[in-house]
Amino acid sequence: MDYIMGIDVGTSNVKAVLFDEKGTEIQVASRVSETINDGGNNEEQDMTIVWEKVKACITELMDSKVVAAEDIKGIGVTGQGEGCWLIDKEGKPLQNAILWCDGRAVAEVHKITEEHPEIGKLYHRTTGTPPLLGNQMMLLRWMKSHRKDVLDKGYKILFCKDWIRYNLTGKIGTEITDSFTSLIDAQTGKIAEDLMKELDIFEYRDYLPDPVDSDEVVGTILNSVAEETGLAKGTPVVAGALDTSATAIGLGAIHEKDACVILGTTCASEMVMRKEDCDFGAENSRYEKHPIKELYVELQPTLNGTPNIDWMLQNISNTKDFTEIDKMVESVPVGCGGVVYHPYISVAGERAPFYHPYARASFFGISQVTTREQLIRAVYEGLSLSIRDCLQNVDKHATLYLAGGGAKSPVWAQMIADVMGMKVMIPAGKELGAKGVALIAGVKLGIYRSYEEAVEKACVFKQTYEPNLKRTEKYDLLYELFRQVRIHNQQIWDYRHQMNKKIQAIKED
Repeated sequence: MDYIMGIDVGTSNVKAVLFDEKGTEIQVASRVSETINDGGNNEEQDMTIVWEKVKACITELMDSKVVAAEDIKGIGVTGQGEGCWLIDKEGKPLQNAILWCDGRAVAEVHKITEEHPEIGKLYHRTTGTPPLLGNQMMLLRWMKSHRKDVLDKGYKILFCKDWIRYNLTGKIGTEITDSFTSLIDAQTGKIAEDLMKELDIFEYRDYLPDPVDSDEVVGTILNSVAEETGLAKGTPVVAGALDTSATAIGLGAIHEKDACVILGTTCASEMVMRKEDCDFGAENSRYEKHPIKELYVELQPTLNGTPNIDWMLQNISNTKDFTEIDKMVESVPVGCGGVVYHPYISVAGERAPFYHPYARASFFGISQVTTREQLIRAVYEGLSLSIRDCLQNVDKHATLYLAGGGAKSPVWAQMIADVMGMKVMIPAGKELGAKGVALIAGVKLGIYRSYEEAVEKACVFKQTYEPNLKRTEKYDLLYELFRQVRIHNQQIWDYRHQMNKKIQAIKED
């Protein structure tokens, strides 16, 4: 049997996973990936440490001897998107990577959304993505304004998975799904040079590699990496894909109207579509490239996913046992007695389905009879309603594929089915991003004749949840309250931000 390795470089964990032709996870090696936060809204990672952790994962797999090196026919790499991974001409990092969830580029985004909205609209219409804090294009603008001395020493700006692939193969480059997050003209498929001129960053055009297709074989494993990790020399490596795009493949979302949600650090909601159905620049829209050439994705990747649950476990719940948590959630009726939670807990605010850098989480409707259990369920309902907020245009007759750490909870999966009024399917296996790039490599290298065959052989589902339509009726009402409160809160979030600045300016004796 042939085997494929998928590497997934997430924000919180990095993993190397071995798959067989049937999509079975033969073995997984993982390492925690530390994020550097200065106590404010800056989020970074040490690029060298990230590579060392990936290398350790590969070495662990190969040391296990579960699969012979020569039976691994190819490698695909996926990872967190956006951000700024800057290297010099020697291929060395010039600074820590600035991550997708970083909040430092507020002034740059404000300038082209509020002061010069015509540029913001051009940005959205050109790239298919509104100007957001973690966009590589906006971080390049920030680097020029605030760290030009470092930027001018640079050679290329990569994305996370490209940095890992460079270390594997010695080849510098990127591919279309990552570049489409803010660098590509959606109509031409080329780097958006006219937009770079409008943003006064065209002088750094050569820093941006021209992207290739996700399935292109871009190189082979370096001899030095093979010797250090145990991989076979000459093992081919495909370009790979952005984590959300790769996960769509790993879930089997390869046809128009397929939809999926990844319940992770960000709750990424996706709908697969064709280019002619994309309305680039439409309000509250964001489009990305699907790894399959003719397909695109309407993507709504919130900044705020499972960290809300982490916070709830730390500050509200009296247990961290998810079996007990599920029992508490089930014990509370839909609506939590009128308590609604808005899950905007990130220091960088929110980006989907709306953008607001000062959005903050809150409970609405607490009274003296509100219970701990109601607050816990409200957090899950708030996240589920946020997913519905992101999937306003979904075809309710389609199937919703659910992945990510949050998909382990049967209670939450059923809640999402009820909130959406859609059938929800949970895949077997956990490493869907790594599986996605493994399948991309498998199709390219001839292990599968097509993506249809790859999905038929390798995508298996272990659970299906049908919606309780009476509960859906209740959630229809709750969603309207959820949406109205978050719309009215936008002015309050702005006021809160200005108030905090004034409070900090008052010096006590």
